[in-house]
Amino acid sequence: MGLWEAFKKRFRIRPEQDKLLIVDGEKIMIQKFTLFQRLLHVGMFSTFIWQILSGYPLKFYNTEWAQVMIKLLGGIPGEMTIHRISGFIMFSDFMLTVLYIILILIANWDLAKKDFFGYFKIVPGPTDITFVHYIKYLLGLRKVPPDWDEYIWVDKFDFWGVGWGMFAIGITGWMLWLPEVFTGYLGLPPETIQIAYLMHSDEAVLALGWIALVHMYIVHYGPNKFPMDWIWLSGTASEIEWIEERPRSYRRIIKAVAENEPHLLEKYPFLKERYEFVLEVEKLPEEEMIKRMHEYAHHLLEKEVEGRTA
Repeated sequence: MGLWEAFKKRFRIRPEQDKLLIVDGEKIMIQKFTLFQRLLHVGMFSTFIWQILSGYPLKFYNTEWAQVMIKLLGGIPGEMTIHRISGFIMFSDFMLTVLYIILILIANWDLAKKDFFGYFKIVPGPTDITFVHYIKYLLGLRKVPPDWDEYIWVDKFDFWGVGWGMFAIGITGWMLWLPEVFTGYLGLPPETIQIAYLMHSDEAVLALGWIALVHMYIVHYGPNKFPMDWIWLSGTASEIEWIEERPRSYRRIIKAVAENEPHLLEKYPFLKERYEFVLEVEKLPEEEMIKRMHEYAHHLLEKEVEGRTA
C-alpha cells in the first residue's frame, strides 16, 4: 500500500454501514464518535473546566468566593500558572482539531466534490431547514419533532462555536500572556492589550453561558439523559435514542447496511425487520413517518424492558 493510500484509508470518512454495531448478536448500537474524536473532546472540555476555575476568580478577585478559590489554587501565581498551562493545552487541542479537519478534507476531496454536504454532515447545509421545523414544533405548529440528521443544530453550533471562541479567546489569551511580543516585536499599540483583556473576559462569559445554559441543558439534562449523555465517553448511542433523536440518520444507516452488507440481514432477522420497517415508513408523508418511527422506538423500548423483567 502506497503512502497516499495509507493516508486516505486513515482519514477516510466512515461509510454509513460502519456506524452500526451489533452487540452480543441481538442489540443494535450506533457509533457516533471515534476514539480520536472523543479524545479531542475530552481535551477541550477538561481544559475548559480548568480555564473557568482559574479564570473567573481572577476576573472577580474582589469577591469572597473568588478569594477562597485563589487561596485553594495557590494564590495569584498558582491561578495564573494553571490558567496559562490549561489555556495552552486547550489551544493546542483546537489546532489539532483544525489539522484533523484539513486532513479529512484532503483525504475525502473526491467525495466532497460529489456531494459536500452529504459527506460533511457537521457543516451547516440544506438539511438544516429542520431547525425551522424545530421552532414550529416548539410553537405547537408541528405535531412531531423534525426529521433530524446525524448532527442536530446544537451539535453544529457547539462545534463551530468553539472555532469562533478559540479565535477570540485564544488569540487574546496569547496577547495577555505575552504583551511584549505583540506590542514590541509586532508593533501593536498598547491599547490593544486592554481591548484584548475585554474580549478575552467577555468571550469567557459568553462561552460559559452557552455551555451551562444550552449545551448542558439540551445534551445532558434531558429526562432520558440526566445526569449526562455518556456518548462523550463510549462514542455510541442506543438504537432507540438514534431513532427518536436522529431519524433521518437512522434510516440512512439501516439502508446502507442492507445495500452494502446484505448477508447481515440473513444472519440477523431483527436487522431485516428494521430494514423492512424503514422502507415502509419512507413512503409516508414526513410527519406521519416521524410519528411511526417514535412509535417503533417505544415498541423496541417495551420489548427491552420485558426482556429485562422476564
